[in-house]
Amino acid sequence: MIHVGLWLPLLAGLSLFMLPSLGRTFAIVSAAVSLAIAVALFAGYGGQGVAYASQTPFLPEVGVYYAVGLDGAGLLLWIAVGLVVLLGVWIAEVPVRFLALALMMQTGLLGIFAAQDLIFFYAFFEATLIPALLMLWFYGGAERLKAIYIFALFTLVGSLPMLAAIFAVRYLGGAESFLYTDLVAHPLTGQAAVLAFLGFLVALAVKTPLFPLHAWLPSFHQQNHPSGLADAMGTLYKVGVFALFKWAIPLMPEGFKEWQGLLLFLAAFGALYAAWLAFSAPDWKTLLAYAGVSHMGVAALGLFSGNMEGTVGALYLLGASMIYGSAMFLFVGLVYKRTGSLDILPVRGLARHTPALYVLGMFLLMAMIGLPGLSGFPGELMVLLGAYKVSPWLTFLAFLAVIAAAAYALTAFQKLFQETPQAQAVPDMDTREWGFAAVTVGVLLLMGLYPKLFTVYLEPLGKALAALFGGAS
Repeated sequence: MIHVGLWLPLLAGLSLFMLPSLGRTFAIVSAAVSLAIAVALFAGYGGQGVAYASQTPFLPEVGVYYAVGLDGAGLLLWIAVGLVVLLGVWIAEVPVRFLALALMMQTGLLGIFAAQDLIFFYAFFEATLIPALLMLWFYGGAERLKAIYIFALFTLVGSLPMLAAIFAVRYLGGAESFLYTDLVAHPLTGQAAVLAFLGFLVALAVKTPLFPLHAWLPSFHQQNHPSGLADAMGTLYKVGVFALFKWAIPLMPEGFKEWQGLLLFLAAFGALYAAWLAFSAPDWKTLLAYAGVSHMGVAALGLFSGNMEGTVGALYLLGASMIYGSAMFLFVGLVYKRTGSLDILPVRGLARHTPALYVLGMFLLMAMIGLPGLSGFPGELMVLLGAYKVSPWLTFLAFLAVIAAAAYALTAFQKLFQETPQAQAVPDMDTREWGFAAVTVGVLLLMGLYPKLFTVYLEPLGKALAALFGGAS
């Protein structure tokens, strides 16, 4: 079933791209089936490490295998990706071929979380960039070429050192293949590990994004289609934290230890710096872009703490932020549909005309800023607890970023909904939008009120990572 879940979105996307007459319903059904497969795989998971494993020789002469499997983190992120894609194709008013590109990108994302061979991970990691760029190229704003150039430049700068580091990990470490099990049994050591980890780090910091390699993100979001679908897919593409956890740290633990102090500082400082920049954001997409950088800084701080609590918190926060971050972009798309503007200042007082949309937006913001009982809180709490064991002062910086999130988000929200009402009436939520709201609210409540549903499968992963550095917590 894992192969069907992995490749179904790509086949559906290609079919829809070539036959757009299949329409939105085809995209919705395909996304729903993909999500159902992810949920079924999670329901059948017993916490036994990597499940549903499959391995087929691809280039056995050089040790490359088509190998896939899912552990607790992979399953959480498969569900997050499946849910967001379904919500996006359900609610976004975009051309049919736009939906096709989103489905194609879904296979790349699922492959990143399922790959058990480093070459295949790299292939999925890079291939996912193609539909993201095509969405921006065909449907982006007036300055989309500049945004594409910046994004491609950052990606290229990171990808080439990572490719070199991949070969270093295999051949200098002495592994027989690029399979995860072989590589982790032969971790790279010494100065080679320090340099190879840096090669991974540059590429993965771009896709986290981690300060200071975050500068591509604001223009990327600003120039994407105003519906929010491309931005939601971009939010799912923030896979750096997962890749550092899955590949870079276990394969080069000595290299990570050499960079750990700097990484902890960059994560905490970046979280606070991005929150500060969000205060001056002129439009909602820029605000959400910097909010995403801040949240990923907090998640990275937990991972770089190197203990169980921080790691579990980072992975849980990653999954939660994929959902509430993507939902916020789609929500902003609903605002744009009614007002024709993404700017924060010109549009004021929408609550008078759209009370249901107002409540939905407030709920999503509460999840984003980590209100207890909603999805953002458990991950942030575990991250701060884990980080405090390593550096109370850096934890304090991250805590300031969490507090700042409430300030910048609620200030912008007040300007949009609660100030002097605009004269022109706009419609409130329709039936399709109510469906989007119901599913999103339900999932964010579930993750906030019953995090153990997922954390019980993340804790063994956190303990295993902590054991690399001589601890179980």
